[in-house]
Amino acid sequence: MEHYITPISAQRKLKAAKTLGQTAYLYAATGYGKTSFVENHLAARKYIYLNCSDRRWNEEALPRETKTDGRRTVVIDDLHLLDEDRRKLVKDLAARPDVWLILVSRSPVPSWLMPEYVNIGFIVISEKDMRLGKKEIRGYLDSLGLSYTEEGLQYLTDTAEGNGYIVRHAALKMAEGLEPGERMRKEIHDAFARYLEEYIMVQWDSELLEFLMQVSVVEEFTLPLAELITANRLASVMVHKALETGNFLFQEDGVYRLREVLLHALRERAVQALGEEQVKTCRKNAGVWYEMNGQIALALEMYEQSGSQGQIRELLVRNARVNPGVGHYYELRRYYLNMDEEEAAKSPVLMAGLSMLHSMLMDPEKSEYWYDKLSEFAKTAQGGAKREAQSRLCYLDISLPHRGSRDVLKIMLRAPAMLLDQGVQLPEFSVTSNVPSTMNGGKDFCRWSRSDRALARTVGPLVERVLGRYGKGLTKIALGESLYEKGGDSFEVLTLLSRGQVETECGGRQEIAFSAVGQRVRMMVMQGDLMNARSILGSFREAVERERTFQLLPNIRAMECRLALYGGDSEAADRWLKTAPDEEREFITMERYRYLTKIRCYLYNGSDMQALALSEKLLEYAAQCQRTMVGIEAGLLSAIARHRLGAGWEPTFDAALTEAESYGFIRKITELGPAVLPVLRARPRDGPWYKRVLEETKQTARRYPSYLTPKTAAPRGFSKTAVSVLRLQSEGFTATQIAQRLNMKPDNVRYHIKENYRKLGASGKVDAIAAARSLGII
Repeated sequence: MEHYITPISAQRKLKAAKTLGQTAYLYAATGYGKTSFVENHLAARKYIYLNCSDRRWNEEALPRETKTDGRRTVVIDDLHLLDEDRRKLVKDLAARPDVWLILVSRSPVPSWLMPEYVNIGFIVISEKDMRLGKKEIRGYLDSLGLSYTEEGLQYLTDTAEGNGYIVRHAALKMAEGLEPGERMRKEIHDAFARYLEEYIMVQWDSELLEFLMQVSVVEEFTLPLAELITANRLASVMVHKALETGNFLFQEDGVYRLREVLLHALRERAVQALGEEQVKTCRKNAGVWYEMNGQIALALEMYEQSGSQGQIRELLVRNARVNPGVGHYYELRRYYLNMDEEEAAKSPVLMAGLSMLHSMLMDPEKSEYWYDKLSEFAKTAQGGAKREAQSRLCYLDISLPHRGSRDVLKIMLRAPAMLLDQGVQLPEFSVTSNVPSTMNGGKDFCRWSRSDRALARTVGPLVERVLGRYGKGLTKIALGESLYEKGGDSFEVLTLLSRGQVETECGGRQEIAFSAVGQRVRMMVMQGDLMNARSILGSFREAVERERTFQLLPNIRAMECRLALYGGDSEAADRWLKTAPDEEREFITMERYRYLTKIRCYLYNGSDMQALALSEKLLEYAAQCQRTMVGIEAGLLSAIARHRLGAGWEPTFDAALTEAESYGFIRKITELGPAVLPVLRARPRDGPWYKRVLEETKQTARRYPSYLTPKTAAPRGFSKTAVSVLRLQSEGFTATQIAQRLNMKPDNVRYHIKENYRKLGASGKVDAIAAARSLGII
C-alpha cells in the first residue's frame, strides 16, 4: 500500500499472535486505520475476510475444519456490529486449532467473548498500539515529500492523538499550503465530527444514539447523573451497550467521558434530532443533579445554558445564605456581579452576599455600598424581611474581611440583646475560613492575644453562644493557639487544644477542630516528631472524608506539603505544587494558607523571584484587610527571598520582627529554622525575646537542616568517597561495614562521617541523610 506507515507496536503484536497461533483482537476508535493495517500486513497472504455489517454471511462462509498442518487465516471486521445470532460462529472459530483468527472491532473485548479471551487467550492490540508516534508521522510526511518545521511536527503529534485519519487529513491540508496549528486542528476536527455524524453514528442503535445525545450536554457523567438527564433508569444498560459499540467512552472511578470529537458531533446532531427545547430540558435536569450534589458552579452553568433564570436566582440566594467557608462566592462571582442591581436590591440575602463578595475581592468601597443599601432596606422593611436584614447587617458587622477585628468584640457583646429582644437569628459564621487557625481564620484576632487569658475567662462563653455550633470548643482552642504562638507551656497548650477538640466533637464543627489539629501538628514538628505529626493529620483527614467536610481538604493537603518540606520529601512537595492555586491567573484571598505554603515551595525550589512576588501580594492584602498574622508571615518569607536575591531585605524583615515582638509571637519565626537563621543573625536585637527566638530557631535548624534550602544549592566539597559513605549510611551500614565495603580504615570512614555532618549542618545520621537527600547528594 503506497505511503502506508505501519504502527510498530501493533505490527510486533500481530506477528507474535501469528507465531503463537493465538487469536489477535484488534480494537481502536474510528480513524486509526485498523482495516488498512490488517490488509497491509496480510497483503502477500491468502485469507478469508468477513465484515459483520454484511448480515448475509453465515456458517457456510467459514472454512471447513481440517486436520492438515496448515492454518487458514480468517479476518472478521467490525465485530462491534455482529448480531447476537452469529456470536456462536465466532466463538467456535476462536477455538479451532486450524484457524488463525483476527478480530477487528471499535471496542475492547465484549462480555460475550470474555470466556474465550480468558480460556483460550487472545493477543490484544489496543488503540494505544495503533497510535502513530512522532517518528512514524515524520516518516509519513517525508514519504509524501511535504516540508514541515519541528514545531509543526510536534504540534501535529500532540493534537492528532496518533489517529491515522487525522494525520492523513493534516497531510492533505499541508499539501494545500496550510501549516499545522489551531486553524488546521479546528478544520480537521469539524470535518471528522461530520464524518462521525454522517457515517458512523447512523450505524448505532437508535435508543443508544438518543441516550448519548442526551448525556452529551455535560462534559462527563456518572450513572446517577445520566439517569436524571435522560429520565431513563436503564442508563447502566445504555452505558454497557456504548462500551461494546466503540472505543469512544472512557471510565475512571465511576465517571464516564466521551471522546471530544464525538461529543462535538453528538451535540450538533442533538439540536437537529431532539430539538432545542429537549436539549434545554436535559441541561436543566443536569443542573438539578449538580445542585443536589453541591457542584454549584456546574449547576449554574447548566441553568444558564437552559435559560432557567429562576433557578439561577434561587441558587444564588441559597449560596449567599451560607458563610464564605462553606459557600461558593469566588466560583460564582460572575453570576453575582452580572445580576441586575434592582433585582438584587429586593433581597436582603443577596445584598449581604454582594457586600461580602466585594470585601473578599478587596473592593471595600463596593462592599460598603451594598452594606448601605441593606441598611436602608432594613429601615423600611416589615416583619420577616426586616429581621432577615437586621440579621445580615449584624453578620456583616462581625465578618466583613476589610473591616478587620477592631470592633468585633463590641458587636458580639451587643448581639445577645438583639437576639433576645428582637427575635433575630444570626447566620452561622466561619471562624476559621477552613484554615487551621482561629487567630488567623475568617478574621485576624491577634489583638485579642495580648489579653488572651482574661478574654477567654470573661467573654469566651458569650462569644461561643453567639457563634452557635462554630463556638463549640472555640475558647479553649483559641487560647491554646495564642499561647503556642507565644511559646507557652507545651503541656498547658496541649491540654487546651485536646479538650477543645473534644468539645467540637459534641455538636461542634470540624472547621474548629482543624485549628486544634493544626496547632498539635505544629507542636510535634517543633519537637522533631514528624512521624506523630503526620499520624495526627492523617487521622483527622480520614475523619473529614468520612464526614464529607470536603472544603477542609485543600488546606489539609497544604499542611501535608509543609510536613513534606520538613522531611525533605521534594517529590511530595512538587506533586502538591502542581495542584496549588495559580496566583498569576487570579489572586484569591481565601487561598492565603495555600499561598503561604506555595511560597515555601518556591523557596525550596530556588524560585526566589516567584516567592518574592507572591509574598508582596500577600503583604498588600494584609495591609488592606488588617491581617496582622499574614503580614508577619509574608514579611518573613519576603525577607528570606530578598536576602537570597541580594536585594534590600532589612526594612521588610525589621517590620515583621517588630510586629511579632509587640505581640510576643515567636513561632512564626522559629518554625522557619535554617531558612530564616542567616537573616535573624544579621539583625540582632537586645532583650530576652530575641534571645529566645534565636535559640529556638537554631534548634529547629538542627532538627531540619535542609528545610527550605534550595535543591540546587548542594554544598560543594563532597568527594566521591564522602558521597559513598553517605549513601551506605542511608542503606543502614555501620562505619565498620562501610570500611570493609570501601576497603578503608574505620577511622577514615569516621572522619568522613564527621566532616559530612559538619558540611550538612546535621546533628546526627538521620539529619545528615535527610539533608543529603533533599540536596540531591544521594
